[in-house]
Amino acid sequence: MKRLSETLVRGNNNFDLIRLTAALMVMLGHSYGIQGGEMESMLRFSHLESFGSLAVYAFFMVSGMLVSASFVNQPSIFRFIGLRVLRIWPGAMVCAAFIAFVVGPIFSRSPVLVYFSDAQILHWLFHNALLIDPVGGPLPQLFAENHLKSLVNATVWTLPVELKCYVIVLVAGLLGCIGSRRRTVIVVVLVGLVFAMFANHPPKYLPLGSFFVLPLAYSFYPVPFFLLGMLLYAFRDHVLLDWKPVVALLTVYLALRHSRFDPVFFYPAFIYGLLWLGSAKMLHRLAPKHDYSYGIYLYGFVVQQAVSSLYPAMNSYLSLVIAVPVTVILAALSWHWVEQPCLASFRRRNAPVSGAGTETVGISGT
Repeated sequence: MKRLSETLVRGNNNFDLIRLTAALMVMLGHSYGIQGGEMESMLRFSHLESFGSLAVYAFFMVSGMLVSASFVNQPSIFRFIGLRVLRIWPGAMVCAAFIAFVVGPIFSRSPVLVYFSDAQILHWLFHNALLIDPVGGPLPQLFAENHLKSLVNATVWTLPVELKCYVIVLVAGLLGCIGSRRRTVIVVVLVGLVFAMFANHPPKYLPLGSFFVLPLAYSFYPVPFFLLGMLLYAFRDHVLLDWKPVVALLTVYLALRHSRFDPVFFYPAFIYGLLWLGSAKMLHRLAPKHDYSYGIYLYGFVVQQAVSSLYPAMNSYLSLVIAVPVTVILAALSWHWVEQPCLASFRRRNAPVSGAGTETVGISGT
């Protein structure tokens, strides 16, 4: 058995691989709707979640753990905030500009001059570059004839939500709660109660966008998975990871899959299975050398929409054969030319004093 605390040591886990797999799962899940095919296969199997929703839950849960660890290990609040900001916004800004000024004029039904004269572009660019809700919405006549009409980059709706989750960690950390089991439990319970109240009665007076909204094809919310990640980090020394509970939970879930009790075992099997995969030594050799997952998440949907615009009758799996390589190329360019240089420059200028702390990089824009 391995403790979660051992797994969270950088270089001793498979969370980069999980993040990469989750980003590709999002593309797989979206391919069904984008190409107008049959019901998504995971949703058809589980009747609870899709590939995309499970991938988002994975992002948020692992992010809750690693961003909490990052707060504890950073030598200053300024460095913590700087790393979070530079991990999210530069890539998002370049992606928004690429969509507005390259993808838009190529795939829009509007003539180029008409397209660029539309004030909607500046409004869209402002929201999507700065990740201010609403994000991902329409551009002038872009993808107007696709199966998912006018949706330009739907996946980025989670990024403003996750940014708000980072604020929870920041506030909890400033109050001295991150790193303490009891105080983390108090924070998570209080935030969870507020979240449950507003999820059932969304506040009209708070501009929180999709924070409390249950998305389409989701049976649960992403934010509680982030809170769970915070709890897991707090209790990391007490969480043991082994394959046998994974098998037991999956077996019971499969036996009760068509009963009213299947969610009771589905989510624990998913959560514990994800943690175990994060610790599995046999997967270490598959660890990616570069972090392309955020770029894949940013560019995947718009590339798939472009493929659908060109080949509307193509089946979802064949569309992925085209969309995935193009997306990976854009993600690689984003990582090597935008994301990594920004982070590296900040780290050089704000290098911690030797022995002051070690950095733990989070997930999905952290």
